[in-house]
Amino acid sequence: MLDKSELDEEFIKEIASVGGGYGAKIELCMREMERISRAVAYLKVRIEREAKPSLFSMRLMVRLRKRFFYLREKAIEQRKYLIIYREALGLLRHREVFEVYNIESIEL
Repeated sequence: MLDKSELDEEFIKEIASVGGGYGAKIELCMREMERISRAVAYLKVRIEREAKPSLFSMRLMVRLRKRFFYLREKAIEQRKYLIIYREALGLLRHREVFEVYNIESIEL
């Protein structure tokens, strides 16, 4: 049987692992969004330079934009879950969450 200190330690580990999972998911989405943003910027320049833009470049641009907005929604959803999780722990100020995970700052 576990004593109280071992049980408390298990709870703390579980709390940390769940909270860290939300942050990791948000960071993964944000990194992918930044990569897509750079790729779209490159494609825009490439399309502007070409007299007749290739169909491949145009289709790729559309797919990248769809992926970007999908990832943005996913990151916002994970940030919402992180805030709910923090509130369940009794943390009611979330300014730091919005500063660290500033999803809206990444644009196409």
